[in-house]
Amino acid sequence: MTPPLPRLVRAALLLAFLGAATPPACPPAAAAGDSAAVDEAPADAWPMFRGVLAGTGRSAARFRLPLAERWHRQLDKTAFDATPVIMGGRIFVGDLDGTFHCLALDDGRTLWTFKTDVGFPAAAAVSGDPAVVVVGDAAGMIRAFDAADGSLLWTHETGAEISGGPTLLPAEGGARVLVGSQDATLVCLSLADGGVAWKHTINDQIRCSPTVAAGKVLLAGCDGRLHVIDALTGAEEVEVPIDGPTGTTPAAAGDRALFGSEGGVFWAIDVSAGKPAWKIAPQGAGQAYRSSAAIAGDLAIVGTRGRSVEAMTIADGERRWRQPMRGRVDASPVVIHLDDGHLDDGHLDDGHLDDGHLDDGQSGDRLAVAVADSAGKIALLGTTDGERLWEFDAGNGFTASAAVAGGCLVLASGDGTVWCFGGEGEP
Repeated sequence: MTPPLPRLVRAALLLAFLGAATPPACPPAAAAGDSAAVDEAPADAWPMFRGVLAGTGRSAARFRLPLAERWHRQLDKTAFDATPVIMGGRIFVGDLDGTFHCLALDDGRTLWTFKTDVGFPAAAAVSGDPAVVVVGDAAGMIRAFDAADGSLLWTHETGAEISGGPTLLPAEGGARVLVGSQDATLVCLSLADGGVAWKHTINDQIRCSPTVAAGKVLLAGCDGRLHVIDALTGAEEVEVPIDGPTGTTPAAAGDRALFGSEGGVFWAIDVSAGKPAWKIAPQGAGQAYRSSAAIAGDLAIVGTRGRSVEAMTIADGERRWRQPMRGRVDASPVVIHLDDGHLDDGHLDDGHLDDGHLDDGQSGDRLAVAVADSAGKIALLGTTDGERLWEFDAGNGFTASAAVAGGCLVLASGDGTVWCFGGEGEP
């Protein structure tokens, strides 16, 4: 029997939104395990592209290393660019050939599907109460489904492809959905019926998911600007030049928005001051950032098209570490907690820990970042020093990022395979 959908995430999102209303002074000095200071998704759900409104790419889920494959399922004649989202023991993900899938988290079986003529290049977003999943397609159509049975609830048509996943926003009178599209317009819709609350148009395409912190929408555009928009009214308050286009989703940490650009520059924008705090070019091959950053304590961690993962301090952009990968890293990192009570001295090539090494998190907490590359390598890296803790060769590349919920790390690959991993020995 499929587990019932919980009625938890709307409250979790509301707490995250309200908790961001008075951000700490920048740079943050948060303990790595302090979810009041660093927003993270609940352990049992991954409701949107970067997990939470603030775009931190961080989960409260805790894993025991080494990870082990629980199941994988290859879907015929398709591919995935979209990051899965997870709610109530269900995985929601659209493929590039026009099928939106609802799969069981425990074994990958199909619960329902919706088919159309165009693909789904971006993540969906899913709420728990009401149980609604919202997704946009390559033709610019936004659809809302009943998450339990896949019945269509409402539609909204935009003017171009939707390349960034929706963001769910608590609001008086009912939750809202923020969606940007390549017609350069950000639209705010009612989750209940798809009614338009407001629209905001910039000068070029929108390819990122909107980030929300302190009541503001942070939108990085192909017009070479970071836009700071009032989340309730859609009025623009600040516009900060970033010297080139980007399609990455900003991560919010204190007063800063952190993201990379197509020009190969990683930016930290001081949102309160309306100007850059610092910027840095990647080491090695200076290629574009298409990966969105994750936040782990005082670090922003991001993948590069120069085949590496980098960690930089939020305060001043100092590069703490750089870990080479086999392929380009367009998928965005995801930060998880580690249960270090059950280590072994296995070998990395066998999918085990490397000498039982863990990074030293703050306040006794231990964190790892999960990342996948274009060559099919999935890795867990220590957030403090970038050391490899575990890796797996999936055989085909990833553009989509991982999703984390219910003790599972879930990824969808370019050959149409959905993978699910969990802690070894855990149910």
